[in-house]
Amino acid sequence: MKVIENLAMKNEKMEIQEMQLKEAKHIAEEADHKYKEVAHKLVILEGELERVEECEVSKLKCGDLEELKNVTNNLKSLEAASLKYSEKEDKYEEEIKLLSDKLKEAETHIKFAERTVV
Repeated sequence: MKVIENLAMKNEKMEIQEMQLKEAKHIAEEADHKYKEVAHKLVILEGELERVEECEVSKLKCGDLEELKNVTNNLKSLEAASLKYSEKEDKYEEEIKLLSDKLKEAETHIKFAERTVV
């Protein structure tokens, strides 16, 4: 009877871990998606920055540097966001690995328990 209870508990734990793994994967996918969005925006802003730099001489003559400063600030903000999402992605990958390891360990325990029962 205790073996059945233990198996039931281990199954519950495994289900919880599977749910946690799915959630961690979902979070990591969201982080990856956000990272790709930020990287895409960064590429766009870098292209815009190149165009702005080509016009820099004429803007200096006009004294209108405010737009260039805004683009530079946006670029810095996006780079910081990109780093943040990259760190989150690394964290989520570590969580997924940890949860995968826990799942493998739980499966090993279940197999051992099954052998013990048989």
